[in-house]
Amino acid sequence: MADKLLFVLYYYKTYPTFDVLGTQFNMVRSKAHENLHKLSPILYDTLVYLDLMPYRELGTPDDLKTALHGVDRLIIDATERAYHRSQEASKQREHYSGKKNDIR
Repeated sequence: MADKLLFVLYYYKTYPTFDVLGTQFNMVRSKAHENLHKLSPILYDTLVYLDLMPYRELGTPDDLKTALHGVDRLIIDATERAYHRSQEASKQREHYSGKKNDIR
């Protein structure tokens, strides 16, 4: 059981590819994928049952203030992930922020 928990937590902490995950836990990529998708709902349900699952859907700034009531310090941990842009120009424009303009 401890190995299964370590497997899921390792994935969510580091977000490796399934090739790397499989190598780390001595299994093939497809088995790593299968096991992760089998064990993730169990972890989620357990955290909800134990009332340890953080609430992550905050629609307004007031919701955030309410959720953080009494909290002195907030630490945000974020992982930047690559985003594959579409080759279609109209779809590219939907995701373009305008922040990376050339300096002329």
